[in-house]
Amino acid sequence: MKDHIFAKTTALIQYLRHKEIDQIKWDRCIENAINALPYAYSRYLNIAAEENWDALVLDDYDAVFPIPFKNRVIFKQIYQPFFVQQLGLFFTNQEQQNQLHYFINAIPSHFRKINLHLNVQNPALESFLKVKRKITHHIVLDKPYPQLIQAYTTNTKRNLKKAASYKLKIIQDIMPADLITYRKKYLGKELRGTQSDTDQNRLQKLMEMLISINKGFVSGVSGENEELLSLAFFIKSNGHLIFLSAVSTDTGKEKQAMTFLIDHILKTHADSGLLFDFEGSMIPGLARYYKGFGGIEVQFPIVYK
Repeated sequence: MKDHIFAKTTALIQYLRHKEIDQIKWDRCIENAINALPYAYSRYLNIAAEENWDALVLDDYDAVFPIPFKNRVIFKQIYQPFFVQQLGLFFTNQEQQNQLHYFINAIPSHFRKINLHLNVQNPALESFLKVKRKITHHIVLDKPYPQLIQAYTTNTKRNLKKAASYKLKIIQDIMPADLITYRKKYLGKELRGTQSDTDQNRLQKLMEMLISINKGFVSGVSGENEELLSLAFFIKSNGHLIFLSAVSTDTGKEKQAMTFLIDHILKTHADSGLLFDFEGSMIPGLARYYKGFGGIEVQFPIVYK
């Protein structure tokens, strides 16, 4: 049975369980959304949330609001899946941006707890739920590389000069499984207790899916002895270039291999008009690192109860 709420006299918001969602219409809405993000496609959510997501849908999929959930013992909890930076309301008409509060009100009461990231084009709603804010960093790649590099900090330029002295090379023929292997080896301590092997497998499936539809790629950096020093996966979709996952070896960190890689990606996509998203970070050191490339701080809301 579909629950519903009237947002206006002419606009109907329906709550649909996962099996009721028309995923063709859903994906068409995301494709045409003003604020489209690759995380919101059904193919992405089906992997990231393991098909445990319901939805709020306006009229005939004119605007949509995904609801990823976990089943607790006596209630359901809306949560933010790993590898999904932002969700929230996606809309095809600018006026629908102002209807966010109707969608929030339409979340069924059986979702007793909520901790969900909205997106940068969703206004905060303190009057409906508690709201925190999270930070990401953007660079609009609308200039030639010589102009982009002018925004680099002195420290970043110094690190690039250091990287150049090590004869580093960009490597493209890397598989998602390689990145997962390096994550487990070199990020084991950081990920322990937060991301399980199941989560890592889910990331691998996401990367493989995106590569299969030409919406993502792995790039890496090797040293003089052909050893891999840094690897990163980038989503390239809906006008965005997203820094989804990255890892460096200890030697890679010492030789500034990741700085070399990010600079290469920015250079390769300069003047493309793409929006480069670092996907973070609230950690001061990482935020400073991203700002070193000219990253501009952008906030998006997290709603919770």
